[in-house]
Amino acid sequence: MYKLLIVDDELLMRVGIRSMIDWEQHGFQVVGEAGNGKEGMDIALEVLPDLIITDIKMPVMDGLQFIRETSNKLKACKYVILSNFDEFHYVKEALKLGAADYLIKSEITPAALTELLSSLREKWQAEHISQGAAGNKPYDYSLSLSHLKENFFKDLISGFISEQEARTKAEELHIRVQSSELIFLIMKVNHFEALKKKYIEKDEKLLRFSILNIMEEVIPTRWVKEIVIGNSSEYLVIVNTLAGSRSERGDIERLSGKILSSLRDFMSLSATVGVSTKVPGFKHLKAAYKEAEQALKARFFNDDQHVFFYEDLIKQPVRKPVASLISAKEEQDLLKVWAAKDKRQAEVFLDGIRTELKTLQTDESSIRTKYILLVEKINAHLLPSGKRPCIPFIGHSPYETVLKGESWVEVHQRMLEYMTECLDSNSGTMRETSYTELAVSLINKYYAEDISLQSIAGQINVHPSYLSRIFKQERGENFISYLTRVRIEKAKVYLSEGTMKVYEIADIVGYHNYTYFSKIFKKTVGVTPEEYREKHYTPS
Repeated sequence: MYKLLIVDDELLMRVGIRSMIDWEQHGFQVVGEAGNGKEGMDIALEVLPDLIITDIKMPVMDGLQFIRETSNKLKACKYVILSNFDEFHYVKEALKLGAADYLIKSEITPAALTELLSSLREKWQAEHISQGAAGNKPYDYSLSLSHLKENFFKDLISGFISEQEARTKAEELHIRVQSSELIFLIMKVNHFEALKKKYIEKDEKLLRFSILNIMEEVIPTRWVKEIVIGNSSEYLVIVNTLAGSRSERGDIERLSGKILSSLRDFMSLSATVGVSTKVPGFKHLKAAYKEAEQALKARFFNDDQHVFFYEDLIKQPVRKPVASLISAKEEQDLLKVWAAKDKRQAEVFLDGIRTELKTLQTDESSIRTKYILLVEKINAHLLPSGKRPCIPFIGHSPYETVLKGESWVEVHQRMLEYMTECLDSNSGTMRETSYTELAVSLINKYYAEDISLQSIAGQINVHPSYLSRIFKQERGENFISYLTRVRIEKAKVYLSEGTMKVYEIADIVGYHNYTYFSKIFKKTVGVTPEEYREKHYTPS
């Protein structure tokens, strides 16, 4: 049983943390509470806790000084910081001092505490293993089993351990799959960068936990399996083939379909699966992983498919790298598009490029390079100075979008959108637009996205400090103030309509954390969102 000390000057916060979960059920015993750092240090030196959850701002001795002084005397103790949204500079300092994690006070939930404790137990277990089981701390082996299994499979696919070592360790760790007739699946979440915007940093752990739980729950018990988190967007599934199966491929297709449909139904996530061939044992998992990884890459060429088998990939003609140059004819055709300012002609031009690349059976790298060269040609030779388009992929330059687009269809569509915007920008009827006007246009269009002064400056090719200065000069307010005003005005409209919940409105206007939105709204408008709705909403 691990010993926990809670240090916070707010009695209600201490009571709330103590009563939020059954600590003993999770392997922790609350051995003390304190209202400030000085009192906390005295108690800590007496009870010798394994974990201290402490506030930062406290009387007598604050959390930072408390950690500095206590950590010198309690070397093995771990610290978790409690903070508000406006105290992140203190959190950074605490993390530098060795704090293991932090919790936002307004967002502490049973799930968040449970996830935190799981992470801490894994750290303790890893330290215990690295120290050769030194000491007599009563570690609960089962609590960190998932972490050890994850390391085991990562060692296997890296080729770090032999078959015999793998079999021995598999038995020690109670690995469910056997070293015979294994199939490796990699499940990758599509458009993960966009998905991440809906989660603040610490909630990414909760996202992984949710995906893992769904996969464990929906995979039928007849499958002998292990699931490993590669990273937040990638999950590894190792299964033994089903005994007496008439169609291994059919089994895997149904299994993959079950996983993908469940993620779509329960979490609104889209994903893709890459499948290896069948391998005879643990020592072949490294090769199987590479096969599944290669199969997954086939999505670039097949945007409408979600499960890819390596066995299909090896039957197809090998795609070849080609010299991705803009030919003289292509350059002339591009000039004609620019002269005509015809969007339909631009679409025909790009379709011609795609058709040629398909005919050549070009590989992915060559295709991306071709589109990059088109972007360069447009930017360097066809766009007049000072006339920059409102780029349609906010947060990324056109170069980044071409490089990071997950499928050929996506890259091609974004390229067409870019050309269309450029043609509008290059229209003779358009006057030159100032940097401030371009920034305002982007804010008005993408206020709900994760935008910043830096990202907008990047889109219009100007230094952030210069944009900040001229924005204030020309608009009479700074960038953040204008962005906040746009978002709050939009929120007021939605609140007056009365058709959505407040947290939904917060998300749709660009604040993915309800508490922060509520604070900003009250600071700007003078009342809370709920109070504003009560005053302005008139049922029809």
